[in-house]
Amino acid sequence: MNRQIKNRKIRGRNRTAAALVELAICLPLMVFLVGATIEACDLIFLRNTLATASYSGTLEVSRSGCTETSIRNQITQVLEAGRIRAYTITITKSNGASFATTVKGDLIRVQVAAASASNLRIGRFIPTSAGTITVQAIAIR
Repeated sequence: MNRQIKNRKIRGRNRTAAALVELAICLPLMVFLVGATIEACDLIFLRNTLATASYSGTLEVSRSGCTETSIRNQITQVLEAGRIRAYTITITKSNGASFATTVKGDLIRVQVAAASASNLRIGRFIPTSAGTITVQAIAIR
């Protein structure tokens, strides 16, 4: 009878050791997967916020009497609501000329770019090729 109790204790230790080995192998993998998922979601959110901001700028372009300042203000409101940092806004004619030279009927390009590294919460789980995400939209003035 005493021998059966010892065998049960040994089997219980073996199971505990196997569970610890599984944990040592699986825990880093699970942490990596969670971090990569959070970072992927942050990148998707960043791109969608930039797209929303550029579309918002094109809506302002289509209004009569808009100025470059009013377009920038509209885009900045959307970016600040999304807590986007380190962004650049470029408003030009479709051929690259300055916005100041536009007249009614010109195509206007609104381009919004942001550094991905300064807008991610965790770090560099997913490497991005350029380090910036750029979205542009075109509207008729």
